[in-house]
Amino acid sequence: MAIRIRLRTVVAATATAVLPLGSLAAAAPQAQAATTYRGKVVASALNVRSAPTAAAGRVGTLRNGTTISIQCKVYGPSVRGNARWYKLSTGKWVTARYVANIGPAPRWCGDGRESEGRVVASTSLSIRSGPHTANTKVSSAPRGALLPIVCKVNSQMVGGNPRWYQLTGDGGGQWVSARYVSNVGSPPPFC
Repeated sequence: MAIRIRLRTVVAATATAVLPLGSLAAAAPQAQAATTYRGKVVASALNVRSAPTAAAGRVGTLRNGTTISIQCKVYGPSVRGNARWYKLSTGKWVTARYVANIGPAPRWCGDGRESEGRVVASTSLSIRSGPHTANTKVSSAPRGALLPIVCKVNSQMVGGNPRWYQLTGDGGGQWVSARYVSNVGSPPPFC
């Protein structure tokens, strides 16, 4: 299933067009009961980040063998073939590439409900592999498009707004700057 952007046009009646965003598969995270998951660091040193991307500021380091508490996971930029990022109980982030789960794998972040946002950029909005302009552009959405939003994080400031939205999507991660998106209905939860 491809990521879909719904465009609403008014011409005598309201019509909805659906456009696929490249070959990006969509898989909405499922809501699960609040649980703390555990993992063990399996690298000599694991950088702790302020957001789920290596482009975000490093806020600490964990040593090999350290047991960590994990809240949930999101998709982001791939690190050596693994595009999952874990949110620690501290609210900071680590790549899942260097963490061995102890027990079940963490749940997906978000509340399992999809929010929507309308692109308000003057032309089109870049969709990136992570919540930072240094992350790879994977697609774009035209002005007026409706985007399916899973959750939000604070990361790089864009036009005075630090929020980034994760879109419904798979392994490569799909993120947009909230600066250029207007919420339709309720704002998404934090990741």
